[in-house]
Amino acid sequence: MRPFLKVLVILFCIAKGEGHWLRSLIRSTPNSQCGLRSILLQVRDLGLGYDSDETVLFKYCSGTCPRARSNHDLTLSNLLLSGLLPHPTPGEPWHSAPCCRPTHHEDMAFLDNSHRWHKVEKLCAAGCSCAD
Repeated sequence: MRPFLKVLVILFCIAKGEGHWLRSLIRSTPNSQCGLRSILLQVRDLGLGYDSDETVLFKYCSGTCPRARSNHDLTLSNLLLSGLLPHPTPGEPWHSAPCCRPTHHEDMAFLDNSHRWHKVEKLCAAGCSCAD
């Protein structure tokens, strides 16, 4: 009976537009492995300019990736330290560790407040992997 009550409370809060507190319940722990996560959001919170009160399940990739240094990584580090390669300029993106990224995406459809359907292509992550 308790799980049913939890679901009922969550649905009630979402219906009243107070689902923002769910973010803290759904967030991944800092040391979790790379994987697909999800969060309930109102469409307007996605920041895409749509006027919609509809609540959707947004899926994204998050988590840590194992750091396995390849021969390329070792050589690049040595060339940078020896001064044979120029150091990146401040603000230039420089990634020396793998990151958790989507491998493919899903479309999402929703109804706006004017009762029109919208389909946003490749909005949600559908699979995740560590990318170098």
